[in-house]
Amino acid sequence: MTDSLPRITAWLAAHAPRILTESLNPGALEVELAELAAAVGRPLPADYQQLYRWHNGLNEEADNFWGSLWYGMRLLPLAEVLAAYQYQAGQPRTSPLRRAAPGVAADVLQNPHWLRLSHDWSHGWLLVDLAPTAASTYGQVLYLDELAELAFPVAGSVAELLATFANDLEAGLYSLDEGALEFGDEFLRPADHINLDNWAQTKRWRNALTESA
Repeated sequence: MTDSLPRITAWLAAHAPRILTESLNPGALEVELAELAAAVGRPLPADYQQLYRWHNGLNEEADNFWGSLWYGMRLLPLAEVLAAYQYQAGQPRTSPLRRAAPGVAADVLQNPHWLRLSHDWSHGWLLVDLAPTAASTYGQVLYLDELAELAFPVAGSVAELLATFANDLEAGLYSLDEGALEFGDEFLRPADHINLDNWAQTKRWRNALTESA
């Protein structure tokens, strides 16, 4: 992760400066990270903390309203992560997932210890898994499709998520959405073959569920 954030910053500065300077919040304070860790009662992965020290999510009230990052998703500020955890922790257990990849606990659809990381403004979430199975890794990043009621890992860690994002940016797999540009906004749109919305049709994501189909 040592070079991923500088690479992402450099790419945004060159290609999407409004996301970098307007949409992204300043880095989180240590007290904000400590408050979240105390609430969930589990340690926050070091790479997760490093990400939020870089920038504390995207500001929905920014002039560049349509700011987005990996897979065209919004990075949630810690205040929203904490509020979501507190809400979910107080709710009755939900029904199990319909489908889950190996290494994903399938006993409940809304696990409060899947910390919300990113959202696609619809039914898709990226979650940091603080309740992994014995066969998986603490801090892995999951994709949850609430409509399809399925989940699978997209990265073994936040560091891996960021490295993949940096590589994909530099490989030309992201572009600025033309519709957003018409309003003067910058929104990152991923190429179709890496878009999580297309998980059922793309090799990158379809294979993540092969063993559990």
